[in-house]
Amino acid sequence: MGVKSRNVIPIEVKRKCVELANNGLSAREIYKDYYSKHCNTNFESFRRMLRIWKNKVEVDDAILETGNLSYNFIPHATTVQINSEGEIVQSWIKSKAEDRLYIELIENIKQLPKIQKVDVKHKESEPYMLEIPLYDMHWGIADYEFYKSTLQNILEIISRRHYQEINIIIGQDMFHNDDFRGRTASGREIESVNMVKAWNDARQFYYNIIDLSLKQSAKIRVIYSKGNHDESMSWAFVQMIKAQYDIEVDDELKERKVIIFGDNFIGITHGDKAKNKPIDLRSIFTIEYPIEFANAKVREIHAGHLHHEKEEDCYGVMCRRLSTSNKTDKWHLDNGYVGAHKRFTLFEWSLSKLVAIYYV
Repeated sequence: MGVKSRNVIPIEVKRKCVELANNGLSAREIYKDYYSKHCNTNFESFRRMLRIWKNKVEVDDAILETGNLSYNFIPHATTVQINSEGEIVQSWIKSKAEDRLYIELIENIKQLPKIQKVDVKHKESEPYMLEIPLYDMHWGIADYEFYKSTLQNILEIISRRHYQEINIIIGQDMFHNDDFRGRTASGREIESVNMVKAWNDARQFYYNIIDLSLKQSAKIRVIYSKGNHDESMSWAFVQMIKAQYDIEVDDELKERKVIIFGDNFIGITHGDKAKNKPIDLRSIFTIEYPIEFANAKVREIHAGHLHHEKEEDCYGVMCRRLSTSNKTDKWHLDNGYVGAHKRFTLFEWSLSKLVAIYYV
């Protein structure tokens, strides 16, 4: 009937004790009326264990439930107890403090309203493409209120035409951290930010851009571009967009990508790797995209990473380092990287050339 063992406490007993505690029973009542009938543990030991169980069950249940998402979720550590016959009698997921933040973020995503597909009757589109490369936004350092005027400027530009195509670049250090422990994609520890708030701020910002773009362009494309701060978080953010919107999404994990519009070749990269000088980038794009490069008449490469603006015409290829409108974080302040122009850059293309540059 009872297990009567100090070594193995069945998982159902632990859960029942937590359930009784959540229903208002004291530790003494639970011990006397339920626990002591199943296991031999003194009251003080039980009371300490109950506090641990109450904390762990909430996190562990939520983590297990995330296994219902489209991608399998694998807990980072699990303890399994086996009896003398080789049967698993219980298992216990080990969780860390940041697990709660992952759960909070996952719950926020799961509760997002479904995007209703709207049949937009476009006016005849004009032969122009708008490129929206918002590099080095570092959400978490800056927030939605800080970027609100930037968003308004972008929406005004989108509203000016009925574009043939709009390309939205997402990534490029969009988030300041790549996890909940203040680390970049390489594991380097930096200034830690509230990633749940950063995610929600970025979602509100980009969903406004996508919603209006759907009304103003015949074709919308989101292009994921790897950054050295947020490689995983930004990719996951793009997956959320991919699940909610019926638009074209390029989520490949390639370091360098290309937009082709008419006679225009636009190379996209973060530019944080060893070979990041204009002559290097020109050569690498030429090798990786030889046909596209040869067929183009106008060729540009757009990189970020350095947080300041720089242009170089490298043998007919305009290599642009794009600035950011982000707040100056602690690292840049400490190292004296201050004073650069604070602005993002949007590009408007015709089928034959670059026709406008907008600073927002």
